[in-house]
Amino acid sequence: MVSLALPTGSLEAPTLELLAAADLPVSRHAPRAYRGTAGHPAVDRVVFHKPREIPVIVAGGTCDIGLTGADWVAETGAKVEVVDTLDYSKSTRSGWRVVLAVPEDHPARTVADLADGVRVATEYPAMAREYFRRSGVRATVLHSHGSTEAKIPDLADAVVEVVETGSSLRQNDLRVLDTVRRCGVNLVANPSAWADRTTRATIRTLSTLLRAAYAGPLHRLLTIVLPTDRWAHAEPLLPARWWRLDTGAAPGLVVLQGVCAAPEAAGVMTSLVERAGAIEIVETPIRRLVRDDLAGAPPRRDATH
Repeated sequence: MVSLALPTGSLEAPTLELLAAADLPVSRHAPRAYRGTAGHPAVDRVVFHKPREIPVIVAGGTCDIGLTGADWVAETGAKVEVVDTLDYSKSTRSGWRVVLAVPEDHPARTVADLADGVRVATEYPAMAREYFRRSGVRATVLHSHGSTEAKIPDLADAVVEVVETGSSLRQNDLRVLDTVRRCGVNLVANPSAWADRTTRATIRTLSTLLRAAYAGPLHRLLTIVLPTDRWAHAEPLLPARWWRLDTGAAPGLVVLQGVCAAPEAAGVMTSLVERAGAIEIVETPIRRLVRDDLAGAPPRRDATH
């Protein structure tokens, strides 16, 4: 069994939604309670903390695993094992960025245009100092404890700040000068827990459930019926992963299934109808999806292909 640290703040709601979709629902006696239970026998304790605290908590062994932002793993320098990264945030399915931003009327167009000694406010002082060291710009990095955009112009000339949609920067008349880091949600593990064979197997199981629940809604299952003599036209148009379901098909017809990214489904269906003569296509939402190529392995086709 493992203990799990979950983030409060903007990541709290989407993280709880993901856990519920993975059949790991978290229950609390009150919405703001900082302790809870997970509906899975592998998790014996759930606690809630600020995302910036979770890498340190997991590294120190207070919890075996945690979900937190990759930005805070980098900022704290905590010694944790990054088991997986899931690119979601409060409002997107593409994670977020830590960016360098300046006022709209600032003359700089690249980081190299900033004058030495430029004052930069940020909640990520370690990350910012390393960024400016790599960029060759001598900056005075000021640790901000919130409302970072408000530090300009009185206390700072620029900010290193989180961006999801960019609306906050625009509302404060700031523009992005450079991307410091792209971030998603990291599933992190305590090194000692990860080193234990039994605990690692448990963590991998939980990681698989989370990855499947994350990947499922991003994909669609297509079931395709087309004339057998149109097969040569259809094959180049199929999703990267597909298989044949010939058993029980009517004479002269072939039945196929394939998984594709949700935004691509409409285009695949249109091409199969217009260019390959498909006579029926059914699009099915996917609740959970486990697939080796989603973890970085190359796609593998069915042996009948």
